[in-house]
Amino acid sequence: MTLTNKTLSRRTLVAGVTLAAVPALAAAPVATGTTPIARLWTEAQTLAADLATHRGAIAAAASNGGIPGWMRLGGEANRIAEARYAKLVAILNTPAKTAGDLAILGKVSQDDDILNGARAWASERLASATVALAA
Repeated sequence: MTLTNKTLSRRTLVAGVTLAAVPALAAAPVATGTTPIARLWTEAQTLAADLATHRGAIAAAASNGGIPGWMRLGGEANRIAEARYAKLVAILNTPAKTAGDLAILGKVSQDDDILNGARAWASERLASATVALAA
């Protein structure tokens, strides 16, 4: 698509600007707070710490390619990772209230589990949150 013969839609423009901002948002420090997104992020980070003991098994299972390694495992590793993934999805489904929430959404949209699956949806949620806060 060239700019000389096509008009950019608002959605395309916002998505492009938001995607350009994702690395900066993901690198931004995340302030702890009391917003629903901040609370979910804290819970997701706690689950990620709990999952650290299973990293070797997850990496070995992931070496087979395709889906994330934790999806191939059973037991505690799968239970913790499923709970963490659910928190990430909940973050993406929660309306952002602050710039700190946008930073968290940026980090979630760049999380390996999201990038291996719901990448486009996560980017759309981030773009929508950015537009909503800018309005």
